[in-house]
Amino acid sequence: MSTTSSLAKYLNSGSINVSGFLLTNLANLNISGTELTMLLELQYFRSQGDRFPAAETLANAMGINEPAVYDLLHQLVSKKLISITTSADEKDEYSFAPLVAKLNELLQQVPDEQQPGSTPPTSETATPQTSISDREQTFKMINHEFGRMLSPIELETVTAWFDQDHYSAELIQLALREAVLNQVYNLKYMDRILLNWDKQHLQTAAQVEAHRTQRQEKQATGTEQPLPKVPLFKIKKDQ
Repeated sequence: MSTTSSLAKYLNSGSINVSGFLLTNLANLNISGTELTMLLELQYFRSQGDRFPAAETLANAMGINEPAVYDLLHQLVSKKLISITTSADEKDEYSFAPLVAKLNELLQQVPDEQQPGSTPPTSETATPQTSISDREQTFKMINHEFGRMLSPIELETVTAWFDQDHYSAELIQLALREAVLNQVYNLKYMDRILLNWDKQHLQTAAQVEAHRTQRQEKQATGTEQPLPKVPLFKIKKDQ
């Protein structure tokens, strides 16, 4: 097999994203290394369309026997890290909803400055912190409007809005309202809204509403700047 075909096979095999928050809180979640491997295997097969992989398939992937697979799955269910549910098409599947709920609860309980490896903010570098209640309320609102629990990757995205982008809870909640009004229930759409507001230096819900009102007034009075006219040139056809 050529190097090119080997690389293509490698890339086409797919991949999964693993939350850094999950990896740094295995002890708090009481997840062993072997159990984590099983969770990752289940997540990978789910990404490939197999929501209920056979024990033999999991055994071959992990290099263990089938009884060991059943023991691991039983441990994960007992610890309320996964559950077995029936999908809309009446097929069994492994659900990560219990794990997502535990991650969500842990995110609400542990302040950012207490996370391992974090650097306490100084008076010069400190940024306004969103209160735990505001953050908790935002997660609950998104879960409610989406009609489901957020996945670990989605939880990481929302957390990044708070911790890396420094969006306020009210701004994220306003973006959620915009998404719901447009009947688009995904974080990518909300992220585009937040980025657009950030480019316009709109950092609070009040600023967003004021900008919207100002724009509507300009449109009503016809004072909004028109798009620049682009000159058109006729191109002569060859004789």
